[in-house]
Amino acid sequence: MNKPNRSTVLIVDPEQTKSIEVNTRLLRYLKPTLIGLSIATIVLGIGVVSLAIHSYTTAKDNQSLRQKVGDLEGFTSAEVNAKINELRKSEKAVLELQNYLQERGVYNAPAQPPTDDSKPNNAAGGPALKISASMPFMGSFAQNTQNLLEAAKKLPLGVPAPTEISSRFGNRFNPFTGGGGEFHPGLDFRGEIGDPIKSTASGVVNFAGYQNGYGNVVRISLDNGYEILFGHMSEIDVQQGQTVQAGDVVGKVGSTGRSTGPHIHYEIRKDGAPIDPEPFLTLSAR
Repeated sequence: MNKPNRSTVLIVDPEQTKSIEVNTRLLRYLKPTLIGLSIATIVLGIGVVSLAIHSYTTAKDNQSLRQKVGDLEGFTSAEVNAKINELRKSEKAVLELQNYLQERGVYNAPAQPPTDDSKPNNAAGGPALKISASMPFMGSFAQNTQNLLEAAKKLPLGVPAPTEISSRFGNRFNPFTGGGGEFHPGLDFRGEIGDPIKSTASGVVNFAGYQNGYGNVVRISLDNGYEILFGHMSEIDVQQGQTVQAGDVVGKVGSTGRSTGPHIHYEIRKDGAPIDPEPFLTLSAR
């Protein structure tokens, strides 16, 4: 018995039912294809759903990552700005210190004294003291970097007159005769009558007048135990109790008191004891 060549296919929807006849052999050939298409459609649907879920998750992760990157950039910028501000403050302090030291002249060493001081000296003087044990010496100063500038302003820095040293601190021969021996408690700077003498630090004048050996003398007290002294002046330009700033003119070079010729006698005292002023004159390497 021959199989029918045509098959009836029913199409059912909510409104009506239709039937169509399809070649049985064609339907047999199309069946695996239809099944494959159905399976592919299901797989494709699952893939699309998975892709949508993955895309949504990735978008949330990206948003979270962007937020973290933004927070990190903001935090880093704040840190960098803080460091930059600190560097600017440090740079300003260093420039102020450099300018102050430049004004004090500590980058220029004065001319050196003669090598042979056993001969009479025409620009020396000061009180004659007996030679005794070596005087205390102030070398370096340990300072906090944050208040270095303020500390520097309280130290006697630079020279009182831009000229050469004619007699050093310490034991020396008598400048009048070139013989004997005496202790010189300061530095002598050669000069001309009337040359200006400038204060090497800021402080208060505690004495301005005549004193044996020193002649016309000015003494200035600093607020850290230091005192600076200028002797043999021809003219005194400040008064006792007056506040002076570093660089102010306090008098004129002369040859009053015990002096062999025009010069300025310059002392630095710490807690009343004279110390060598030479380490305070310049920061230049020798």
